[in-house]
Amino acid sequence: MSDARKVEDFLREDVSADWRDVSSSVVEGEKAEATVFTREGGVVAGVEEACSVFSCLGAEPNPRVEDGERVEPSDVIMEPSGDAVALLRGERLALNLLGSMSGIATATRECVDEVEATGAETTVAATRKTTPGYRDFEKRSVRLGGGDTHRHDLTDAVMLKENHLELVGLETAFRRAKERASFTSKIEVEAEDLRTAERAAELGADIVLLDNMTPDEVAEAVDRLESHDVTVEASGGITRENVADYARAGADVVSMGSLVHSSDWLDLSMRVE
Repeated sequence: MSDARKVEDFLREDVSADWRDVSSSVVEGEKAEATVFTREGGVVAGVEEACSVFSCLGAEPNPRVEDGERVEPSDVIMEPSGDAVALLRGERLALNLLGSMSGIATATRECVDEVEATGAETTVAATRKTTPGYRDFEKRSVRLGGGDTHRHDLTDAVMLKENHLELVGLETAFRRAKERASFTSKIEVEAEDLRTAERAAELGADIVLLDNMTPDEVAEAVDRLESHDVTVEASGGITRENVADYARAGADVVSMGSLVHSSDWLDLSMRVE
């Protein structure tokens, strides 16, 4: 389903099938211009989606910034105009999309900045800890903030996690994955200890995920895996406050669920004239 179709579905959550929106109907026949602005700085995301909201309702969205741009307090994001009913009907959904997506993009950019300040070439990535039905928007927000989306769904790569290994063991899980996956698919193995990390690399894993390890443990793992052609990913408990430590430890990738599930919404408002 396209993002535009999803936006239409979101509108249906706010307005019943027969569009009996009494609140907005009290301004029927009026034309208006509005200003959507931010009360705080950050990286804006969701402009495209907010434009879809107003366009779907028959208003002109008139964006003033592009997705991925940095904004400062009081900056104007868009100036929708047209039928007053359309503006008021789309207001909350547009602000919700802009606020949530901008919050994720801003959190991502902050972590990317922390990593870049160390001089490391570590990639900041999201995880699949996303909201069902809203994943496309959250992943896009991460990308707009300068991060990597990681796997979008279960088919993007093979990931052998703790429960896979518990059920059939590392060797069997890896062999079956190798037999069944396309040559285009990478195989990633989650390791909770250094022994598993080394064994996964020996078997030929493309990526070894170091789960819930300290920066010191990650540094040791990076050293032990240096002779293998493997990407080292660190995940679990990584935050803006410690992401630089993991970058300095030598991780090729740091994946952070907090980019999505713990980011604060950007504070935005809309005023009608």
